[in-house]
Amino acid sequence: MSSPNPFPITIINNSGSQEDIHVTIKGMNAAISGNKKQQFYNPTTKVWSDNATSIILGKSKENVINIPNIDSGIVYLSFGEALKFANHISPPNIGNPSDPSFNVIYDKFEISFLPTDGFPFIDITNVDFFCVPLQLQEKLPNGTTNGPKGFSKSRQEVFSSFSGGLKGHWANIIQNPNDKGILRIIAPNKALVSNDVMDNDFDASSFQSYVDAVWEYYAEGKGKSIQVDMSEIAKFNPGYQDVIFEGVVSNGKFVFSQKGGSGKLPKITFTKPSGSAQIKGSVFGCADLFAAPNNTPQSVPAKNLGAAFNVGLLAHPNITDPVLFLMPATTNTQKMNWTSYRDDFYTNTMELADKSTLDCYNVYSKFIHENAIDHEDYGFAFDDVTHSDSTLADRNATGAIVTIQKIN
Repeated sequence: MSSPNPFPITIINNSGSQEDIHVTIKGMNAAISGNKKQQFYNPTTKVWSDNATSIILGKSKENVINIPNIDSGIVYLSFGEALKFANHISPPNIGNPSDPSFNVIYDKFEISFLPTDGFPFIDITNVDFFCVPLQLQEKLPNGTTNGPKGFSKSRQEVFSSFSGGLKGHWANIIQNPNDKGILRIIAPNKALVSNDVMDNDFDASSFQSYVDAVWEYYAEGKGKSIQVDMSEIAKFNPGYQDVIFEGVVSNGKFVFSQKGGSGKLPKITFTKPSGSAQIKGSVFGCADLFAAPNNTPQSVPAKNLGAAFNVGLLAHPNITDPVLFLMPATTNTQKMNWTSYRDDFYTNTMELADKSTLDCYNVYSKFIHENAIDHEDYGFAFDDVTHSDSTLADRNATGAIVTIQKIN
């Protein structure tokens, strides 16, 4: 069985707002083989366009939008007005108050519905920011549902959690322009970018102490290492099926090389992030020095290294085993995997020279997970690596339900 095409998504409006809700759908038309062009889709006219188009949901509590085959789709839900996209494709710049959509309350969810799969992958994502609490369910043929994922709390409840718990530089990710009330919470990969427009730059230099400690902890000869399973890229790179790569720090770089076997597969190395800008982009952004190009050998250790930094597993005092097994739960060669360490996520701290305590993890993501249903959501780019994401992907799904929770 495959999912219906187009795929029906019921939007339930529990927001309490009297403003119109605008829906904008962006992605790549997956009905065209090999298509990589980002466009907008209008579910009313069923037309793909280079120009941003949106629809307004009706005033009834429930509305259905139908989405055809789409790759890397993003569905934006905005209150009061449609979002403006720069250069016909770039989403609003949430770090620039002069952006025409800066003050708009909006959020988004993701959907990829490829013909080769026959069913969609859908998720709630807060990789960029949190503004509106959304909840996701999948409809199944027997009348039951998968989920829910996302949030059951109101917008203000989540905001209160952040404002009451963030400290030091992390408080700068709370976006409260002109002290008129919190507009959104910006994730590290967006908030931690210097700009001359808003004085909310996050100084990540204190995190350098943890990065240095990790490099020292896994230094060659110390008896500590990381292992990753390379099997996920074997389809595109013959020779990597059931191959384990082990990582240690050698000559100042994190070096991953084949464990056992012929050892002829190329080594993969990562330079240590140094300074606030590199830590922002590489550690919290899971890019730059930790870039993970799709389906490449580099992507596997890069994603796992970045994810381990974000949840604070690296050099964790509670993990005494000499090897940290950053493996998917499907790996059969080893009993330990990402799910084995879940209780240790977001718990790693260290004392700095000035006797202050440093949280050795992505604090934004910690609060996202604390507020999410079953603590599962996308708090950073590779949260799926940790098995803590909000993806629903049942091959028999007949539809989905996205509920907008109370925003006032």
